[in-house]
Amino acid sequence: MKFSTRQVVVAGLLGSLTVALGLMPVGGFIPVPTPAGSATTMHLPTILAGILEGPVVGGLVGAIFGAFSFYRAQGQPNPVAKLIFSNPLIAFGPRILIGVAAYWAFRVAERKWGRVILALAGGGILGYTAYWASLRIRGAGAAAGLWHVAVAAIVGASVAWGLWVTGGRKKGGAPLAALVGTMTNTIGVLGLAVAFGYLPLPAALAVAVLHGIPEALVAMVLVTLVHSGVQAATRSRARS
Repeated sequence: MKFSTRQVVVAGLLGSLTVALGLMPVGGFIPVPTPAGSATTMHLPTILAGILEGPVVGGLVGAIFGAFSFYRAQGQPNPVAKLIFSNPLIAFGPRILIGVAAYWAFRVAERKWGRVILALAGGGILGYTAYWASLRIRGAGAAAGLWHVAVAAIVGASVAWGLWVTGGRKKGGAPLAALVGTMTNTIGVLGLAVAFGYLPLPAALAVAVLHGIPEALVAMVLVTLVHSGVQAATRSRARS
């Protein structure tokens, strides 16, 4: 497999950025008091790598992210997080798939029907997450009421509309790709943690809500801004 000079440079830059984020005291891993031990922004370079240079480069940068997660787990004070990310399948698998999933979401977003599917899926997932969170806020065992459904409907419809408006080729498809890439990381890590018995399902769902939604929103904003800047620079260079 041959790589262009641009692909090598982008992979090197984004891989280096991944390591730099991981080495910052509060950067790539943000300590939080949950079973996962930290929220992350280290998936952002991997998403950008997939969008800008395709699934292979995205997978390579994701592998760097995975390697850092595995290395960091060895000195992790949180015993659950250490157990989870000391498993190579969890440390590497979802991380590598972030860039691959982001690339294909970006490609799918080029088509109108793809935007419809991704917007509805994103709205449905985050709407259901809001519904689940509203039940937990009300209290364990609380019956679902009209306001729970209203919260879910408002969140789901707002997210779906926002993804439809901001997605697509003309807008770069970056928000959709960022959402899918982040969800791939969150669902992949937590799903495997549950499958291996490291986390009970309720704890994994709680982490998904506490980490997944903020990480997805941050990723959608930052990835879109960076991708728009790259596009603007490319157009400017083409005109000059």
